[in-house]
Amino acid sequence: MRPPRLHRCSASSALALAALVSLAACERRAAPPGGGVAGSAEPQAPRAAPAAGAGAPAPAAVEYIEEITGGADQGEALPLVVAIHGLGDRPESFAGLLSVADFKARLIVPRGLAPHHGGYSWFPIQQALGSDGVGQGILRAAGALAATLERIAAERPTRGKAVVTGFSQGGALSFALALHHPRVVGAAFPVGGWVPPAVLPAGGAVDPATPALVALHGEADRRVPLGPTRDAIAALSALGVKASLQSYPDVGHTVSAEMRRDLVRLVRRAVDEVP
Repeated sequence: MRPPRLHRCSASSALALAALVSLAACERRAAPPGGGVAGSAEPQAPRAAPAAGAGAPAPAAVEYIEEITGGADQGEALPLVVAIHGLGDRPESFAGLLSVADFKARLIVPRGLAPHHGGYSWFPIQQALGSDGVGQGILRAAGALAATLERIAAERPTRGKAVVTGFSQGGALSFALALHHPRVVGAAFPVGGWVPPAVLPAGGAVDPATPALVALHGEADRRVPLGPTRDAIAALSALGVKASLQSYPDVGHTVSAEMRRDLVRLVRRAVDEVP
């Protein structure tokens, strides 16, 4: 397989339980035994994405790497599978989460909007995870990503809506993309993510096109605790969203080998269902 290329795509920004835990330090882990994928913790990020609204400055360009999986041809009409890294990570390393997949897809691995300790960040975490400021940062980054995915789908031969997944910050963005950009996303699988109140559907109004989502989360996760994510899934289910949670005993803030196997299975099933 030839090395992936880094692409740049300009994106427009967009702007809505609580985990009251702030994260103090960035942590880059080696992959655990058995094929697990490294995780990164969620402390502060260097800067916020631009605010949405009339007269708002253009957001930073969203860069990404692109790989073709499953032996597909570059010119085929393929489903988009999007893998979103966490804080301090890079797309070149996070691509390994799904790059060996046996299903045919166009794998898009975007790069965070701001540099952070040798990697990248999607939004600032200088407050509690459930704070409004963090929620608004998630929504702005999700808006930039959604615009990027729309442009990719328009420029590449593409089947159906995107299947999105991501870890930690990427998990939070996976939730936001599913809930606020259903025209772009057809399925979402957040891993170790969370849903601030600002990201929940405003006024309990759920878009009928909101896709099904399955969240994967370690029960021993102390950086993004399971409890608030479980509560968010329950709240979304009560609003009519097809949301469920798979939890993993003794797994912290990382992607274990078992979680990775389950994630690949979920993504494969979603890709098979793309029209």
